[in-house]
Amino acid sequence: MDEIVDALKVSGLGDVESHKRFMIVNGSVNADGLDELRKVKGVASVRQDSTYKTQER
Repeated sequence: MDEIVDALKVSGLGDVESHKRFMIVNGSVNADGLDELRKVKGVASVRQDSTYKTQER
């Protein structure tokens, strides 16, 4: 799992949270970087979630 997490970081994943018990890695990457994450050996799937921020007034 550590090798996969390292490869994901090299592929652009930031703010990484690794949950070894569940074999899940969370992080952030620009939408155009998703395909690079999918190419990492050992990655079964990549799911895109969206975060929305309000504008300050």
